[in-house]
Amino acid sequence: MYKKIIIFSILAIFLMGFVSAQDFSDFKIGDGFKDVGDGVYVKYDSKGETEESMAILNYTQHNGEDYFVNDTGYGYSVNKSKNNIYNYYDGKLKEQGSCEIVNKSGKLYIIESWESIDNAKDFNNTFNDILEFNKVNNLKPVDVSKVLK
Repeated sequence: MYKKIIIFSILAIFLMGFVSAQDFSDFKIGDGFKDVGDGVYVKYDSKGETEESMAILNYTQHNGEDYFVNDTGYGYSVNKSKNNIYNYYDGKLKEQGSCEIVNKSGKLYIIESWESIDNAKDFNNTFNDILEFNKVNNLKPVDVSKVLK
C-alpha cells in the first residue's frame, strides 16, 4: 500500500513540474537570449559574461507586490515608465530593469528584464527587451493598478 502511495506521489510531483515547465514554452523570447530553465533567459556578452536576463513568472499577489511596490527599507524602488511597463532599481542585488504584467489566455504573468547596475547606463536595454517580447508574442501589458489590489 505504501509503495503505491509513494509511487503516486513521485508521479504527481513529476507531472506538476512537467506542467509548470511547459507553461513558459508558449512564449517567444527576443534574439540572443538562451534558455537556462524555469522561465529564465540570459543574453551573454562576447566574454561569456551575463549581459542581460529575462524571466517569466506566474503572477501571484505576493510576487506582484514584490515587483510593483516600493520597499525603501530593502533598497527597492519601482516607477511606472510608459505603456504600463515599470522600471525598477534594486540596491541590494545591484540590478536594475523593467517589468510588466501580461495576460495570456486568461492567465497573468510577470515579465522581467534586468541587468547589472555596473553595466547599465539607463533603462533602454531592459525596456526594449520587454517591448520586443510583447511584439513577438503579440501581447500588451495590463494595467497593474487593476491587478494588484
